[in-house]
Amino acid sequence: MIQKYLIYAAFGMMSAIGVVAEAQVKPIAFLPNAHSHNDYTRNSPFDQAYGLGFGSIEVDLFLKDGELYVAHDPHEITPERTFKKLYLEPILKAFQHTKDGYLYPEHGQLQLLIDPKTAGGPILEVLTQQLKPYRELFDSKNNPKGVKLVISGNRPDAKDFAKYDEIFFFDGNLKEKYSEKELERIGLISESFRSFTKWNGLGRLTDVDLKRIQTKVDSVHTIGKKIRFWAAPDTKTTWYEWQKIGIDYINTDKPFELSEFLRNNHGNYHQEVAPYQPVTIQTTFKTGLKPKNIILLISDGAGLSQLWASAMANRGKLNVLQMPYTGYLITQPTDNYHTDSAAGGSAIATGYKTKNRHIGVDSLGNPVQNIPDRLSAIGMRTGIVSNDEITGATPSAFYTHVAERDLSDQIANDILKSKLNLLIGAPSPVFEDPDSTLIKHLQSQQFAIRTSVDGLENVEAKQVLILTEDSVDHKWNKLDSDQSEIKTSYRLIEHALQPAISFLGKGKKGFFLMVEGAKIDGGGHSNSLSFSISEYLSFDRMVGQALTFAAQDKETLVLVTSDHETGGLVVLDAGMKEGTVLGNFATTDHTGIPVPLLAYGPGAEHFQGFLDNTDIAKIIYKLLQVK
Repeated sequence: MIQKYLIYAAFGMMSAIGVVAEAQVKPIAFLPNAHSHNDYTRNSPFDQAYGLGFGSIEVDLFLKDGELYVAHDPHEITPERTFKKLYLEPILKAFQHTKDGYLYPEHGQLQLLIDPKTAGGPILEVLTQQLKPYRELFDSKNNPKGVKLVISGNRPDAKDFAKYDEIFFFDGNLKEKYSEKELERIGLISESFRSFTKWNGLGRLTDVDLKRIQTKVDSVHTIGKKIRFWAAPDTKTTWYEWQKIGIDYINTDKPFELSEFLRNNHGNYHQEVAPYQPVTIQTTFKTGLKPKNIILLISDGAGLSQLWASAMANRGKLNVLQMPYTGYLITQPTDNYHTDSAAGGSAIATGYKTKNRHIGVDSLGNPVQNIPDRLSAIGMRTGIVSNDEITGATPSAFYTHVAERDLSDQIANDILKSKLNLLIGAPSPVFEDPDSTLIKHLQSQQFAIRTSVDGLENVEAKQVLILTEDSVDHKWNKLDSDQSEIKTSYRLIEHALQPAISFLGKGKKGFFLMVEGAKIDGGGHSNSLSFSISEYLSFDRMVGQALTFAAQDKETLVLVTSDHETGGLVVLDAGMKEGTVLGNFATTDHTGIPVPLLAYGPGAEHFQGFLDNTDIAKIIYKLLQVK
C-alpha cells in the first residue's frame, strides 16, 4: 500500500507544482559511492549527476527574500536558479517516471546533501514548508525509496537537531562529541582532507598518512556511520585509494570520469584465487646452436601489460618470465597503424607484410609461402593448434592464401592444399555437415578427422584434422560485456600441446608447431581484465609444458609472442601477495604498440631487441638453413 500511495502521490504532486511533461533522465546505474560535489555548477544540475548514477548529490543554498536560491556565492544568485526549479521539480519528476518507486536500479536511494550558505535554521524552515506536500518522498527514515536529506555547511548545533523534522539528517564532524540521540540524526561524517595530509593525489599516500586516514575511517565505521572527505585530490589514483581504504563517498567535480570509473570497476579488477607454480627449467644455453624443433606460441591480443597483469595475479611468477632472451615485435601492417590478426598473423607466418584482412598474401593479393610450406620441403613435420575456429585469422595464416579473412569456406577448403600434418581447432560452420563435399575431399586425401586430441600420439595418418574446442558454460563472444562471467572447464591448448608434440615428433627431421591462445584478444575487446588474465594464465601454463619439453629435449627452440595488443591495457595497481590487479582499458580495439617477444633454447639469442613481425619467419629460415 505504501508503494502504491507513493507512486500515485508523485503523479499528483507533479500536477500540483506544474511540472512540464518531457523526456525524463534515467540513471544508467546506481553508484552509491559517487558524490557530485558542487553539482549546481553543472550545465544540468541534478539531471546530469542523477543520469550518471550518482547516489549522492550536493547543492548549496542561499535564503533571500523568502526564496531558496542555488549558488555558492551571493553574486551568483539569479531569479531562475531556485531550489524548486533545479532540484525539487526534477526529483519529483524522477519519482513520477519510476516503475517501482525507486529512483535507481538495484533499489538505490538518493542522498541530497544540502549546504546552507546562510543561517541553517531559517533555510530549514523554508525547506520544511516547500517539502511538506511531498514529505513522504523525503522521509528516508520510514520510506526506503525516499530521498535522504543531509544538512551540511551552516547546520544547526547538535543540541538543536531534535527541533527539526525527522526527514532531515545532519552532516557530522569528527571533532565533535554527540549524544546517543544526536548521533541518530547524523547522516554521515564529512571532513577536510587537508586536515590529514597534503597528498596531491599522485603516487601513493605515505605510510603515516595512510595509517592516520585509515584509523579515522575505521573509527567512523565503528559507530555505524559513513564518511566523506572534501577538499581531496580528484584523480583516479585518489579514487583507487578511497576504495581500498573504504571511504564511503568519493567527492568529485568530474562526474563523467568518476561514473565511468565506478561502472567499469568490476571489469577492471581481478583477484586470482588459483595461482600455480611455474615449471623449473635450465635457463642457460650455449649460443650458436641450431634447433631441430621449433614451437611458436602466440598469445593473441597480449601486450606487456596483459603479461605483467597475469604475473601479478599469479603472485609475481610466470613460466614466460623464465625465458632468458627478450625483445619486442613491431606489428604494423602496410595499410594502417593498427594490425588485425589477419595481417599480423600473416607477417609472422610468412615473413611478408600485408594489408589488414589479407591472409597469406602480400599487399597486392599475391600468395606467399608460409612456414609450414617451406619447412615441409626439408622434411619437417608441421602443425597448428588454436582455441579459436580453425579458420580463424591467426591459425589460417599458416595454411591459406586469401585477400579477405571472412571467406571462411574458401579458407577451410585451402586445408586440402596445405602441407600441415596437424590442424587442431574449433569447428567453423563449414564443418558442421559430416557429409559435406569438403569433408569427403579431406577423407579422400587420407586426412584423419577427429573430435578429440586423446590418443593422437597413436594416429598413423600423415595428416590429421581435429575439430574440438574449450568447454565453457556459455558461448564465447569477444564483444560480450559479460565475458568475464564465462567459466571454462576444459582448455584446449593446455590439453593439446603434449599430444601434438608426440604426434609431430615422430618425424626424424624435426617439427614446427604453432599454438595460439586466441581468447586473450577477447578480454581486450570486451575490456574484461579477469577474462584477459584467466586466458593468459592458461596460455602460460601451456608455455610451461613447452619449456619443460624443450629443457629435456635440448634441441627445441620455444618462441612466445603476440600478433598485436588489444584494449590498450594499463596496469594501475597490483597486490602481488594477494594476487590482485587493477587495470584500465583505453579502447575496445587493437593498438599498435610493440608486443613482447621471448625465446628459449638453441638459437634463442637471435630473438632480441626490437624486431619486425616479419623477422620471425626470416630468422627461423636462417637458423634451419632453409633456402
